[in-house]
Amino acid sequence: MKLPLDLRSLAALNLVSTLAQIGQFGLGSTLLPLALQARGASAWQIGLASSALWLGMLAGLLVAGRCVHWWGYRRTVVVGVSLSALAFALTPSLPWALWSLPAAGVGFGLGLRWIANETWLYRLAPVQAQGRIVGIHESLIGLASVAGPMLVVALGAERSDGFYWAAGLTTLAIPPLWLARTLAASDKDTPPDQQAAAPGRLTRLRLALVGISLGAWVAGLGGWIEGSLLSLLPVLAGDQGLSSSQSAWLLTLIGVGATSCQFPIGWLADHLGVRRTALGLAGTVLVCTLMAWVLPPQWGLAIMAFGVGATTGGMLTLGMVHAAQGAGGAAITARVRQVSVVYTLLSACGPLVAGVVLSQTGNSQSLLGLQLAIALVLLAVLRRAPPPPSAPH
Repeated sequence: MKLPLDLRSLAALNLVSTLAQIGQFGLGSTLLPLALQARGASAWQIGLASSALWLGMLAGLLVAGRCVHWWGYRRTVVVGVSLSALAFALTPSLPWALWSLPAAGVGFGLGLRWIANETWLYRLAPVQAQGRIVGIHESLIGLASVAGPMLVVALGAERSDGFYWAAGLTTLAIPPLWLARTLAASDKDTPPDQQAAAPGRLTRLRLALVGISLGAWVAGLGGWIEGSLLSLLPVLAGDQGLSSSQSAWLLTLIGVGATSCQFPIGWLADHLGVRRTALGLAGTVLVCTLMAWVLPPQWGLAIMAFGVGATTGGMLTLGMVHAAQGAGGAAITARVRQVSVVYTLLSACGPLVAGVVLSQTGNSQSLLGLQLAIALVLLAVLRRAPPPPSAPH
């Protein structure tokens, strides 16, 4: 009688992740920059607000372990989802110059929900089926990058009620939680590194960033590219004569690339290794960005959006694959945590740096130059990184 209950729990938690991710990330990362652009915000202001989403997420990641220890999985997810929904609902009532504050609130709630919900889900997954369950889960998560921009197209980027729709959709993720089996979050259930992490503990963040692994660099630099492109592609597209709706469709293509290509990239990692696959992804970023420069805007930007979406989503997958290699137990937990922290931190840097550069240069095409620069940095990292640890047989 236990199996149907577990299947119901796994289905419920996947539904929670899907709905919450569409609201918190799918709409949070696309509605915000498009709405700001429609209100006349500068590239620097758009980049700052988008960066606040990622920085809030980083804060949520760092405190999530402690919150799970205090409240348990279910309550931590409820708190995270509710905070994001409240932040969405408050956004239209604030001057748009202050939208970085609710953006950080949305990200903080996302970070709490991410750790609590996924830890809960993976603890329920039977060992013999973990790979398949994680694969299904990541594919469902990827749908958010497609559904979010499509909803923005349907709702209209200029309309404030888009934020209320985001709040409502995020809230819909709460009811399925009560279909999932309760798990206690005792000391032994919460990894020690998550228990020790706390907001404002700079020593903990410093330790997380010392000795950054190949997987963390790959995921983090992919996050940098993704974060800057999601936030400032509308600025580049607008300067090329494309409308807000066309910009939203370009953002949709980023999600389509990420969703459709994760499994093939994982297959390549299994057969070619993380380093060779990452080299191929970095090369793809270079080619797609150059095509955006030389082709007509509508075609060039579309090719770049799909290609960069596929590669950056794959870079996070490669980071997690690399983290799972080698010795198990606490070492894997520490590496996965490092990948999550570095990915989120560099994803926050991407839009902030890109916004400053675009504002200073006055040329939106400098965004393409930044993508090329980060791809070259990734290539340099891949050349100098030590070989990955051997997986146990």
